[in-house]
Amino acid sequence: MRTVTQPTIKAKFATVHDQAARIAKVNQALYVIYDDGRIEDFAIEMAPFTVVLGDCQTADVQAMWDRIAGGAAQIACSRLQEVA
Repeated sequence: MRTVTQPTIKAKFATVHDQAARIAKVNQALYVIYDDGRIEDFAIEMAPFTVVLGDCQTADVQAMWDRIAGGAAQIACSRLQEVA
């Protein structure tokens, strides 16, 4: 089995337009991940309406990475299938 490297992801709990969300930085891009499942690019126009609350823990970061990658089904179906 081969280990797939993942880019570093840093994430913070936040509110954006008074909605609970997480802001994640992946490969120099910022994403807003809402609790209802929506993922949006962070636009500079959002900045005045954003309050950063604190760091996300390791499990939360992994769950966000999985969601950005397309979810568990997408990850499993796109995994490199090696034959021994």
